[in-house]
Order: sequence, then C-alpha cells, then structure tokens
Amino acid sequence: MMRRHALGVIAALACLAAAPLHAEDLAAAVAARLIDAPVIRGQFEQTRHLAGFSQPLVSRGDFVVARGRGVVWTTREPVPSSLMVSPDRLVVRGADGKIQQQMQADAQPAMRIVGESMIAMLRGDFRALSSRFDVTGKLIGKQAWTLTLTPTDAGTRRVFARIELSGDQFVRNVKLEEASGDSSVVKMIDPMAAKQLDASEAQRFE
Repeated sequence: MMRRHALGVIAALACLAAAPLHAEDLAAAVAARLIDAPVIRGQFEQTRHLAGFSQPLVSRGDFVVARGRGVVWTTREPVPSSLMVSPDRLVVRGADGKIQQQMQADAQPAMRIVGESMIAMLRGDFRALSSRFDVTGKLIGKQAWTLTLTPTDAGTRRVFARIELSGDQFVRNVKLEEASGDSSVVKMIDPMAAKQLDASEAQRFE
C-alpha cells in the first residue's frame, strides 16, 4: 500500500512538472537558464530548404552576438560572406570585405522584424519576442528547454510562419519556417560567453 501511495505521489509530481507554464512564466524560466553575457560567439551550420527545390543549401561559418550592437554571421563555406544585423541596419559584405548591400531598418519594415527577432532569439530576449509572437514550450530537466513562436501580428506573419528554438545555457537550435514556404535549420556549435568583442569582431560591426 505504501509503495502504491509513493508511486502515486511521484506520478502526481511528474504531472505537475510537465504542466504547461503561462507564456510570461515560461519565457522568464527559459531566460533564467540562459547565460547572460555581453558577447556570445560560436560556429554555425545552416541547412536551408527552398520551396520547389529538392536539395537543401548548407552553409557553415561562425557568429558573434554583442549586447546592444547586434549579430554578425560570417559564412566560411561554400561562399565566403558576412551578414551584420543591428537594431537599425543590415549590411552584407563579400569575401573581400566590401559592402555589397546595405539597408536601413526604418526603410524596410520586414527587415526590421527579421533583425530584431534574430537578435532577440540569440540573446534569449523573450520579452521582446513576446510582443510579436505567441510563446509556447516546455522546460526539460534542469537545463534544457524548447520554445515555439507563432506570429501574432500581420507584419510578422508576412515574414514568418513559425519559429522553433531549443537549447540549455545557450540557444542551440533554431528552425525558421517562413511565410514564403522556405525554411532554415540553424545549429549553434560550441557557443561561448565572453566579456567583450575582440578587435576583428569589433570591425565586423562597423
């Protein structure tokens, strides 16, 4: 009898642990598990599926996220290039470092949504994301978590259909499902926290 009672208590606790949290509580709980550092850097592998094409496009490189400045994706293969996304602009550079494209966020509402969402995702700023997305998900064990972001406003729905995130102390995986039918899966490899940008990283934000 005691054994059955103990099993019943364990089962009840398991149900409570698995119960969904309210969006604000969930976002706060996930944010508490993430490392909050001025700089986060690492490598990435992106697999992009384009609607109408059977073969995905795979690219690899490194990234750096800097508090207050944005994120830089530096693709090493197959074609070297870099993409800098800040709160106010987007800059694409070629292998020679020269600017190939530059857009101001104020002039491109869709780009602003992409830029702000990307920065918020990688920094774990779920308060910023909750202004444009319905946030659902769960906590897994003592460190892991998963989140699904569903757009709640018309502007964001024109860009994204859904975003899935997972990780632990860092964001490890991001799946972007675009309104166009294209999708991307980005794996963050060996992310690390740092106190400041090094000289070469700082140049990428200029």
